[in-house]
Amino acid sequence: DATKEAVKKEVVEEAPPKIVEKPTAPVVKDEGPVNIAMVEQKPSFPGGDAAMYQWLSSNINYPAAASEEGVQGKVTVQFIVERDGHITGVKVVRGKHPALDAEAKRVVSKMPKWTPGRNNGQPVRVIYNLPVTFRLQ
Repeated sequence: DATKEAVKKEVVEEAPPKIVEKPTAPVVKDEGPVNIAMVEQKPSFPGGDAAMYQWLSSNINYPAAASEEGVQGKVTVQFIVERDGHITGVKVVRGKHPALDAEAKRVVSKMPKWTPGRNNGQPVRVIYNLPVTFRLQ
């Protein structure tokens, strides 16, 4: 009996514990947006910069208030190009006139999806600064 007990004990002690590992999805850290200088592949407007400025000029409505006052100049708008290419967080970082600032913000918010920026082949959120120039004809 004692021999059987010892054999049983030996077998039990030698059996490796079963560890069941669940396959885990890669953890995607929700990192904040990165500066454009920190991305390997910069985000881009469909068709490039020339297409972007063409799109802006055909979608901007020169505000009457600014036009009547003869105000023109550059408004710098900052936004985030999300991982899926959508534009979010649009804000004016260097304004010129309240009406011009509002129009620049409005038109940038309406932009079509961009090609997102990438790091290590993965899409990343990128902060983008865009000067929008208003010129009276």
